[in-house]
Amino acid sequence: MKLALTHYLLCVYLVLGTAFAQRTELYMPVNIQKAYQNSTRNMDGTPGEKYFQNRADYQIQVQVDPETRIVQGQETVVYTNNSPKNLRSVVIRLYQNLYKRGSQRDRFISPEAEHDGVFIRKLIVGEDTLSPPYAGVHYSGTNMRIRLLEPLQSGTQLTLNIDWEFIIPKGTNIRMGTYGDHSYFLAYWYPQISVYDDIDGWDNINYGGLHEFYNDFGDFDVSISAPGDFTVWATGVLQNPKEVLAAPTLEKYRQAHLSDTVISLMSEKDYQQGYQPTVDRGINTWHFKAEYVPDFAFALADYYLWDATSAVIDEAGTRVYVDACYKPNSPDFPEVAEISKYVLEDLSHRIPGIPYPYPKMTIYNGEDIGGGMEYPMMVNDASSFSKVFSIYLTYHEIAHTYFPFYMGINERKYAWMDEGWASILPMDLVAKLVPGSNPLSIQMFRYIPFAGNEMERPLMTPSIQLKDQAYSVSAYSKPALAYYYLRDMLGDDVFKAALQEYIRRWNGKHPIPYDFFYSMNAGSGQNLNWFWQDWFFERGYPDLAFEEVQVKGKLAKLKIARPGKLPLPVHLVFTLEDDSKEEIHHTAAVWAKGETMVEFKHKFKQNIKLIEIGRSDIPDLNNEDNVYRVKEK
Repeated sequence: MKLALTHYLLCVYLVLGTAFAQRTELYMPVNIQKAYQNSTRNMDGTPGEKYFQNRADYQIQVQVDPETRIVQGQETVVYTNNSPKNLRSVVIRLYQNLYKRGSQRDRFISPEAEHDGVFIRKLIVGEDTLSPPYAGVHYSGTNMRIRLLEPLQSGTQLTLNIDWEFIIPKGTNIRMGTYGDHSYFLAYWYPQISVYDDIDGWDNINYGGLHEFYNDFGDFDVSISAPGDFTVWATGVLQNPKEVLAAPTLEKYRQAHLSDTVISLMSEKDYQQGYQPTVDRGINTWHFKAEYVPDFAFALADYYLWDATSAVIDEAGTRVYVDACYKPNSPDFPEVAEISKYVLEDLSHRIPGIPYPYPKMTIYNGEDIGGGMEYPMMVNDASSFSKVFSIYLTYHEIAHTYFPFYMGINERKYAWMDEGWASILPMDLVAKLVPGSNPLSIQMFRYIPFAGNEMERPLMTPSIQLKDQAYSVSAYSKPALAYYYLRDMLGDDVFKAALQEYIRRWNGKHPIPYDFFYSMNAGSGQNLNWFWQDWFFERGYPDLAFEEVQVKGKLAKLKIARPGKLPLPVHLVFTLEDDSKEEIHHTAAVWAKGETMVEFKHKFKQNIKLIEIGRSDIPDLNNEDNVYRVKEK
């Protein structure tokens, strides 16, 4: 097929595009209105003059016993209250209470995985040492609220010292746990101070296992003690590699930081010959530091293979260390370090075109069944037998570095603000590395069977109110398609410029949807509220149809309707009398003024035999009204 030449076609829109779109005021709930009234956020999409953000800095020592799966930790947290209010309480998250017997959950947990929850052995709040049963401490699900004896004044700090322990779950691993013999991934493992923001105050949402997270930024100084034959990988930069890595591993580890090719730090042959990657002193303490990140995760194993390389992420030649740690029988992970290098370079140089913001990335092969989970500088991925899905999954989880981590997104309320991006950003690289693949089909497969279903909710529905397929479609596939058609409409350059403007304004902060919408408007130089309204606030489903068709030889006059209400691209395919085909693509901009029908005129060199609406990357629930066959005279 070929595109029709411009001088052979005449297209008359009922609308003239986004440049002339009438302003549509987006609906805004009253709790969010208050943020704009209080000048913490601006209607132009920038942070307000009174925008504030609290932070928590952690110093943690943790000991892991792989045999008993007991984790014991001691932490000192310095919490800074930058809000204008004096805080009378502090909310602590104890995520591992998800596995506590009798807890309310969104997902099934096997009896084998249940335990007694997080045991707090010591709790010092400021100058006050609290004793069990901790008067003034209230537990609710995975949250622990501490009533302060003296309010934490605006602009001051509070130091908390907490000793705790829990058992690593086994049998049901929700984002962390035991992955076979002597393989453990630790996430959401330490008492973490909740977010206090300008929208809701304290985030009191309970963690039930399905919905994800919302964290403040801070510095982490973490020491992890484990048996000497275990290797530990973690968020942040390893501070003492010479103390914990065996000399041959240490040398290759250092080489990998400067290498363009993948170096095997530990292979099956190495194990067979009796080598091990660590210095075995009985117990090793691995020391990691991470600056201004929203979370910290780590993993350990005593038999994993280990590959590493580095990626160049800017014009100055800055390198980021990349490694992959995996089970010997993993079919795809021997390629994952190299794939990850490509991903970091693609994100840094192409789209979003912002250099990868952290010093390293580790891909750990823990998850068992086809999925993965993201953490700052860490990924926990399953193996895959499909190259397309292996690349897609690796890219998807690494893309979360930007959304939500670099951008501080509230995934509990707005999962589409990170999952939608992580679902669409991999498309180009997957198609490049696996020619002939159709990575968008992953999102179409999820979306089309559920689109228009009575259980489907507008994307602006808080994610915590959704579950099952309603959550999946709202978080992943529908927003991914919205971003895909927005890019088609704006063009690559404007789309990228708008996305970069949003990232520049809000990285390291806590953007909400309106900050995203208004920043994209500013970055594109267009009022896109009509697009946000129809895709994110309204109910609608994908369906375009011929309303009226008039064909006279070489000339076609068309009226196209959108009974499903979603503003989709109108892609027309004309079959001419010699069976050649001409394709004409109109972006979703044709619906910019809210029309339910648009008109087109197209003229060709030959008579028209057949006209079709649609393309494989544009969903349509009713294809029966998408074909018009010209009657023979």
